[in-house]
Amino acid sequence: GGRKVTRVEVTLDGGETWQVCSVERLEKPNKYGKYWCWCFWSLEVEVLDILGAKEIAVRAWDEAQNTQPEKLIWNTM
Repeated sequence: GGRKVTRVEVTLDGGETWQVCSVERLEKPNKYGKYWCWCFWSLEVEVLDILGAKEIAVRAWDEAQNTQPEKLIWNTM
C-alpha cells in the first residue's frame, strides 16, 4: 500500500484491446514517501466506441507493478 499509481488502461471490448490513459497526480508523497490519495485518469474515446461498448473496464498498476486480480478472491470473516 501507499505506492503511486503509474499506469491506467481502459478496455471497451471485453479485454481484447486496452488503451493507455493519461494519469494526473495532484498529491505529493507524505514524509514517509507514501501516496494515499486518489489519482485522476483520462482517456479520449470516440462517442460511437462508448455507445457500442457492452461494458467498460479499467485496470491500474502501481510503481511496484502490483495490480488487482481480474477475478476477486473473497475471504470469509
